Amino acid sequence: MFGFKKKNKNPNADVLKQMDGREIIYVTQRIRNEDGALKEVILGKEGRIVILDDEIRVMCGATDVFRCPIENATYYMLLSGDGITVSGVNSLNDTQMDIIVFYKYHRK
Repeated sequence: MFGFKKKNKNPNADVLKQMDGREIIYVTQRIRNEDGALKEVILGKEGRIVILDDEIRVMCGATDVFRCPIENATYYMLLSGDGITVSGVNSLNDTQMDIIVFYKYHRK
């Protein structure tokens, strides 16, 4: 009679499904200078995004560039659809990072 729908704990679960296993071209970190200007630094090239054990991992080559628990990260798809912005505390060096991951082109 009454249909109860179980609430999804993670409202961005669809975004996570889309980015899991995606090949990437390069990863940049957005840094704000002392004068307020934004600068982007390339962290790595050619890798993958992996969702493993409730953790977002961005790997370039054989090394991890960024690791963060999913519940502590915020992420948004770029309007162009060819990348994602991820913000969170990188567990590799315990610093707050804003990174932009650009995907390789693939057809849906």
